Amino acid sequence: MHAKTAIVMLNLGGPVTLSHVEPFLKTLFGDRDLIKLPGPAWFQPTYAWGIAKIRTKGAQKKYAEIGGGSPLLRETALQASSLRTELRSLGFEGPIKLIFRTSQPRAESMLKVLKREGIHQILPLSLYPHDCKATIGSSMRELEQLAPKYGISILPGVLHYADHPKYITALGQLIRDKLDELPYATVIFSAHSLPVNQIENGDPYEDEIHKSVEAIKQFLGDIPGGYLLGYQSRVGPIRWLTPSLKTVLKDCRGRDVIIVPISFVSEHIETLHELDIEYRETAQKLGIRNYARVQTVGINSEFIHCLSQLVIQNLK
Repeated sequence: MHAKTAIVMLNLGGPVTLSHVEPFLKTLFGDRDLIKLPGPAWFQPTYAWGIAKIRTKGAQKKYAEIGGGSPLLRETALQASSLRTELRSLGFEGPIKLIFRTSQPRAESMLKVLKREGIHQILPLSLYPHDCKATIGSSMRELEQLAPKYGISILPGVLHYADHPKYITALGQLIRDKLDELPYATVIFSAHSLPVNQIENGDPYEDEIHKSVEAIKQFLGDIPGGYLLGYQSRVGPIRWLTPSLKTVLKDCRGRDVIIVPISFVSEHIETLHELDIEYRETAQKLGIRNYARVQTVGINSEFIHCLSQLVIQNLK
């Protein structure tokens, strides 16, 4: 079945070792599709070079504290392996590859590999649950520019699944497990923030986040501590989505909280350091009683079922 078709799993990427941190930051801040820095487009690479120089040492320290690099490549490879096993049982025999936006494996090098392997078409599979022009939109624009060069066509992809029942079940079950430990906790959904001007220009991301939140609230039902939503990972002085996670934590002084990284499906710097170290310290200073964090869905069987169902539907 579809022997000449490959599934390409799309994610942002990250530095595997500390020596990769500076080039990763240059690529990240130099990509106007991902982060639109102030000023003209032609100046952004220069701006990005300066930002990377300033931020590298601090970023390296953070990566050192979570093991010396981002685990995202390893995490995504495990997801690919789990998905491959499930798709083989459903009759799909084509390869499953990874493509990252800011680190290897990059789109151009992977498309070269696929061409050598005789692949004629690819089905993109987003590891961003929410539709967003800056994340999955950026990855798709890159594929659409490069794939024709290698004679590879792009099938309609699995580009978002904010309220897919199996994604919601996977995350909902993980939250329920934490609620068994802290039954009176307030559940705080934490999503990666986005500049407000991108939302005002029609980006669906904020609406997609609310879809997930509402679906999980329906899955779990009313809880004593209630539900809140905050945004993390803002960069720079421009307006970003609010409320910030720190603001939300301030409103929860004296209570137990359970943090849910709703916009991430893999562990990486923004969960392992930002949420587990930085915001835990913030919560302690603010007087939060107990601070718990739900793990990302990773290779949770319900999440892998979600991806495999959507892939098979699109192949048909």
